Amino acid sequence: MRHQLPPEPNSNYTYPQFIIDEKTGRVEVNFIDWASGQIVRHIAAAELNQILKDQGALPGVQIS
Repeated sequence: MRHQLPPEPNSNYTYPQFIIDEKTGRVEVNFIDWASGQIVRHIAAAELNQILKDQGALPGVQIS
């Protein structure tokens, strides 16, 4: 799936790419640099789970 890019390029713009593992259903996130198309940050499922837990986003619920 392609994301719609902003109308005016900005060298500091990144966008998220959500990846769902078809076998496990676990979600991971890549942050893509708009200008280069390169992954600048990857958040694995376990790390994403911890971030959500630390922020109190979903108390008592684990994101798979």
